[in-house]
Amino acid sequence: MFFKQKFFASFVVLLLILQSFSASSALAATNIVDQFKASSGVTYKDTRVTSTYDQAIKSLEVDLSDSYTKVEVGVPNPLNTVSRTTAQAIALTRDGHQVVGAVNGSFFNQDRLPMYLISYRNKLVNAGIIASGEDQYVNEPIAFGIDSQGKGKIDHYDLDLSFVHNGKTYSITSTNKERSYDNLILYTPDFPGGYTNTNPYGMEVVITGLDSELDLEFGSTVSGKVQSIRRHGDSTNTKIPQDGFVLSAHGESLEALKYMQIGDSINLSVNIDAQWEKSDFMLAGGPLLVDNGQVSLSMDPNSSRAKERAPRTAVAIDRDGGKVFLVTVDGRQPGYSTGMSLSEFAQHLKNMGVDAALNLDGGGSTTMAARWPGDSLVKLANKPSDGWERPISTTLMAVSTASKGVPAHIYASKSAEGALLKGASVKVNLDYVLDQYYNPVSVTSSNTKLVDANGLGTISGMTFTAGKAGDGYLNVQYGTATKKLPIRVVDEIGKLSVSPASIKVMSGQTVQLKARGLDTSNQPVIMNNSSVQWSVSGEIGTVNSTGLFTAKKGSGTGSVIASYGSTKVTIPVTIGGAVAKLDSFDQPSGWSTSNVKANSAVSISSMPKYEGTQSLKWDYSFNKETGTSAVYLNNSKELGGVPAEVGMRVFGDANLQWMRGKIVDGNGITHTINFTEEKGLTWNGWKYVSAPIDSSWKAPLTLKQIYMAQPYENLKSGGTVYLDALQAVYSEDHKEPLFKDTGMSYWAETEVSTLVDKAVISGYPNGDFQPAATLNRVQAAILLARALDLNVSSQEDPGFSDVPESYRFSQEIAAVANAGIMKGKQGGEVFDPYTKLTRAEMAVVLQRAYKLPNVSGKSFSDNYTSSFAYEAVKALAASGITEGFTDGTFRPANPISRTDFSVFLYRALK
Repeated sequence: MFFKQKFFASFVVLLLILQSFSASSALAATNIVDQFKASSGVTYKDTRVTSTYDQAIKSLEVDLSDSYTKVEVGVPNPLNTVSRTTAQAIALTRDGHQVVGAVNGSFFNQDRLPMYLISYRNKLVNAGIIASGEDQYVNEPIAFGIDSQGKGKIDHYDLDLSFVHNGKTYSITSTNKERSYDNLILYTPDFPGGYTNTNPYGMEVVITGLDSELDLEFGSTVSGKVQSIRRHGDSTNTKIPQDGFVLSAHGESLEALKYMQIGDSINLSVNIDAQWEKSDFMLAGGPLLVDNGQVSLSMDPNSSRAKERAPRTAVAIDRDGGKVFLVTVDGRQPGYSTGMSLSEFAQHLKNMGVDAALNLDGGGSTTMAARWPGDSLVKLANKPSDGWERPISTTLMAVSTASKGVPAHIYASKSAEGALLKGASVKVNLDYVLDQYYNPVSVTSSNTKLVDANGLGTISGMTFTAGKAGDGYLNVQYGTATKKLPIRVVDEIGKLSVSPASIKVMSGQTVQLKARGLDTSNQPVIMNNSSVQWSVSGEIGTVNSTGLFTAKKGSGTGSVIASYGSTKVTIPVTIGGAVAKLDSFDQPSGWSTSNVKANSAVSISSMPKYEGTQSLKWDYSFNKETGTSAVYLNNSKELGGVPAEVGMRVFGDANLQWMRGKIVDGNGITHTINFTEEKGLTWNGWKYVSAPIDSSWKAPLTLKQIYMAQPYENLKSGGTVYLDALQAVYSEDHKEPLFKDTGMSYWAETEVSTLVDKAVISGYPNGDFQPAATLNRVQAAILLARALDLNVSSQEDPGFSDVPESYRFSQEIAAVANAGIMKGKQGGEVFDPYTKLTRAEMAVVLQRAYKLPNVSGKSFSDNYTSSFAYEAVKALAASGITEGFTDGTFRPANPISRTDFSVFLYRALK
C-alpha cells in the first residue's frame, strides 16, 4: 500500500515541480552569503535564492563520522513545556557538551503536548498519533532518529503498544494525550498534572503493584494488578498513581476494559520494529519529502497545506546516514523570503544531494540557531515569520562533545582595508581565537604578537606603520597559532578623496576631515591626514595639518583644499545658512529595514507626499511580547557638520510610537536623538518633527538610523507612516510652516497645532491644510467625535436615510447623533452630511457638546432672539470661545472655516 501511495505522490509531485520550477529556474540566482564551521563536525550555511519568489535558506551539515559530533533530540520535561529553540540549546550547553546548532522539532498541540512519536535511548517518551487523510502532514508512521550504529535514519516505524488481560491482547491508541473518540490511552506518571482530566463518557482502570519500573523501554513488559475502576458516567477525575498507570477507554475501545475486575493481572508491553531497536532517539514527523534521493511526498501535494508557500523546517540524511542536514527556509516575508511549498522544499533538498528528508513543524515555529565563530552559545540564525522566536516543544541539536583544546585558528582583521601609503598606519584587531575543535579560546593581550614578516615597516603593539613599498604579510600570533594578513605598501596614489565631501556648519564649529586614497587600479589606499597638504579658499576659517577645519565667526562660503602631489580635492564649505536637504525620498535612496520583535518594510509612495513627487512609505508591525519592539530604517546620511537639528515631515498614524534616530559622530560614538517623546507619535497626517543636536558632538556627523520603538506591550500594534523632506537645520532661528499653505505667521498656529497633536484634525495628503475652506456637517461630526473621544466602533444606527451603514464615516455621525450633539434634518430623517456648517450651527453643537449653560446679558448685534442659535451664541461668547468680529457682529449665517472651527474647538477643550 505504501508503495502505491508513494508512486502516485511522486508522479504528481514531479508534475508540480515541472510547473513550479521550469518558469522560474532560469531566473533564479543562488548565492551563499555566509558559511562557517560551528565545530569540527558541523558546518553552517546561509543560502539566498533570488527569483520570482526570494528565499532565505539556512542549513547545518552535521558529520557524524567526526568523533566529537552528535545529533540529539531535545525533549521537554514535563512534556507540556514549551520554550524557544535557542533557550533549549543554551540550557543544555556545558563543558564537553556544546550545542553548536539547533532547529525546532516536530509538531505540538494547543495543550503544548507533542503530537507524534518520541523515543529516547530506546524508551518510548510519547506514542503520538498518526493522522488520517492524505491532506495531513503525518499520515504515515515515519521518523528521523539515530540508530544503534550511530547513523542517521529516516524510515517508517512499527510501534506495538498493547496490554494483555485474561489471555487476550488489546492495542493502545497512544500515551499521555487528551482522550478522544474510540481511543484507548495509556496515562503514566509523566502526564502533566497527575490526573487524566477526561470526561465521564468513558471508562478508566488504575493499575498498580508493578513488578518492574515503568520506563516503556522497547522490548519490555511490565505486569501489575487492577487497583480501581472508574465506570462510564463517573465524573471523578482519576489520579495517576506514581507506582502504576491508568488505561482510559472511550467508544469502541471500551470493549478492552469492560470485563476487568479489581485484582485482575495486566501485562503492558511496548515494542518497536528491529531497525529502530536500541536507537539513540526517534522523532516522528511528516510528510516524507525525499526518499532514495528523489522527491517523494507522503501527503497530497495538491492539498492546501502542501501548496502554501510558508516557512519550513526539515531534517535530512545522506545515503549511509553518516551526515545529517538540519534545514530551514524562512517565509511570509516578501522581499526577503517568501517560503516554499512542500514540493519546492523537497526539490531543494533533493538538489542538496540528500538521500532522505522528513518535514518537521514549520510556519511561525521554524527556527534555526547556530554558534557563530568566537561565541560560546548559539543565537538565532533565521528570521521567524512572527518577527520573534516562538516557544516550541522538541528540538534537534547538533552537539560537539570536544573538551577545550589549544589555540589553532586565529581570526584577525585590519582596522582599514587597502594598500598603505608610506607613513600610514593600520591597527590589527584580534577578533577571536578558536581551538582545534572550533571552541572559543579566552584571549589575553600578553599572549598576542604582531610580526612584520617582510620588513616593510615598524610594529608598535598591534599597529603597523608602513616604511617602504612592497608586498608582504603581517603574522598574527597567539600561542602556537598563526594568522597571515597580506599587506601592500605603496609610495604614490592615483586619486585622492576626502570625507565629508562638503561641509555645512554653524559659526565657530569644527569638522575633522579624513583623507583617503585610491591606487592606479582604483583600489583603496590607507593614508595619514598629515601626508596631505591642507588649505582654505575664502574667508571661512582655518584648517590645520591634520585636516581639522574650524569655521570663522559669522557666515560665509568657500572651500577646503586637500593636495597630495599633483592630486587635489576641493571640499565646498558653507557657514551659516538655514537648511541642507538630506533626502527628498523622490527616488529609492538606499534605505533598508531591520527589526527587533517586529516586522517592517519600506517602499516609495506618490501619495501622501509633502513635497516633490514621492514620499517614503514605512509599514510596520510590533509583536505583542515583553520587551521593547523596534523597527529601524538604516542608511548613512552625512550631515557635514553639526546642525542645530535634524528634521523631517512625518505623516503619522497616531499609534503612540516613539520616533528616534541614531547619529555617529567624528569619534565613532553613537548618539540617540529624539524626534518625539515616548508615546509621542500622536497625530494623523503631516507634521514637522525635529531632533535637537548637541553642539559638543564632534563633526562630521552621520545619520545612520531613523527608528520607531514601543516598550509598552499594550500599545504594540501595526500601522503605516510616511516620511518626506529629511533635512539638517543649521540655524537656531529656523522655523518651519505648520502646513504648506499656512505660511510662517499663521494666526491660528497654536490652536491648530494643538488639535493636530491630539489627532483631532489633520492636513491633507499633499501637505496643505486649506485654512479658509468651509466645513461641512460630516467633517464637523468627525472632529467632534475625535475631540470628545467618542466610541466610533459600535454605535447604534440612528436611522438617517442618507447615511448608509457602509458609509465610511457612519460611525462618527452615529456617535455625535446618539450623544445628542448633532441632530438630523427633516424631522430626523436625514443628516445632510455635505451641507456647509454655519457659524450658528457651530455654536449650537459646541454648546451641546460641552454642556455650556445659557447666560443672560448682551449679545452680538446680529444674534436675534428669534434665532435657533440665540442662546448658544451667547453661551459661547460668555465662555470666551468666540469674540465675534470687530464690528460687533457674529455673522451666524456665514459658513465656518476649518481655521475658525479649530479655534473655537481649541478654546472649548481648554
